[in-house]
Amino acid sequence: MKERIFSFILIFSLFGGLLSAENVISDYTTDKVEEFVTYRVVLKSVKDDIAYDTILKMKEEALAELPKHALDFEQEECILESLYLTEFYEHSLTASGNQKELRRQMKNQMKKNMTCIDNHKEKNISEWLYQFTADVTSYYMTRSVAATFFYGMKVKGYYEKAIEINKNRASSYVCLGNWCFYAPRLFGGGLKKAQKHYESAEACAEIDGEKYLAYISMSQINYENKNKETAKEYLEKAIALDLGRKDLDLIARCNEKGYSYFQYLRNRSGIDEEMAEDEKDEEDK
Repeated sequence: MKERIFSFILIFSLFGGLLSAENVISDYTTDKVEEFVTYRVVLKSVKDDIAYDTILKMKEEALAELPKHALDFEQEECILESLYLTEFYEHSLTASGNQKELRRQMKNQMKKNMTCIDNHKEKNISEWLYQFTADVTSYYMTRSVAATFFYGMKVKGYYEKAIEINKNRASSYVCLGNWCFYAPRLFGGGLKKAQKHYESAEACAEIDGEKYLAYISMSQINYENKNKETAKEYLEKAIALDLGRKDLDLIARCNEKGYSYFQYLRNRSGIDEEMAEDEKDEEDK
């Protein structure tokens, strides 16, 4: 295992939100994202093969209708592609034999999103594009020390940009909190900073999908800080939303065994474990 100094990756990369700022993207794309922020939580309790098919169908249908509605097709296509790709990745993460291909897809989407950002004036970029570019970049960085060092601070910057545009973006606060949790203090991380962002997420979360993210984040940061009763209370709040129990039961089992869900995700994603040489590309060397 590598030193945790390399652990920039945001494996808890989750998303959602309220209204897109500045009307730079269509209501159609905003609605698709908002609908999915809660539905993706429900999908966590669905069998993976059903989830794969559901996500791919939703992506196909959303992109097919996009040309009729888009205010900025290039940007909105990137947003929707990233939305469904990251969730597909979540369900595919432990499947054997597909890690290299999934990472290749993430890299291609990352490059496409970054090109889109470069092609736009800052005032014309939606917080969603910043949010999802950070998400796909986070997934791409997994298990590559070189890629982590190169892209880690970019990820943090993209989440901060999303929050600058919309200070009520609960999911962006969660993701920035995750960045701080996994990043070493030397690079601006740490538990205190992570908790501050999770508290901001809880304060502004309004829809159930974002409340879920905020509650489980607050639960597990409290577990990390040895506040186990408070951790249980927040987990009960997430359970009360009635969006499914699979991940919540997993979190409870992790805590019963003496470690947090954050640590479980670290191990599941292979963070700190350098990938095999034959899986690397030029940016990993």
